[in-house]
Amino acid sequence: MDTVLKSTGQEEHELNESAAEMLYGLIHGRFILPNKGMAALMSKSYCSGQPCLLVGQSDTPRSSKVKIYGSKCEDIYHPKSKYQDIRANFGVTFPHLFLMTFGNLKPQKPSQNYIPRVFGFKVHMS
Repeated sequence: MDTVLKSTGQEEHELNESAAEMLYGLIHGRFILPNKGMAALMSKSYCSGQPCLLVGQSDTPRSSKVKIYGSKCEDIYHPKSKYQDIRANFGVTFPHLFLMTFGNLKPQKPSQNYIPRVFGFKVHMS
């Protein structure tokens, strides 16, 4: 009988922990999307003077892991840090809404494209 109670208690604890994690994630997602939350995150992460922002790859909570969106190169990266296993709860909206709100932080397009070369010769794209 004790094993049944311990098992049920353990399952209930895991269920409560999962629900608390989901609630925290949803609250965090709601915090960073309004102007106040974006302003709080404005000075947090930069790469070459340009903002690197957290992004999810789905609008369904906890369905994808947190990624980093680099506004300079306009690409998504997989973080190699303590954040690599965190589930995203704010979806695909945050970095683009952030850059619309703080338009002065959006990097200008380069006037010249990088051309890869080996010993001065252009590298063929294939």
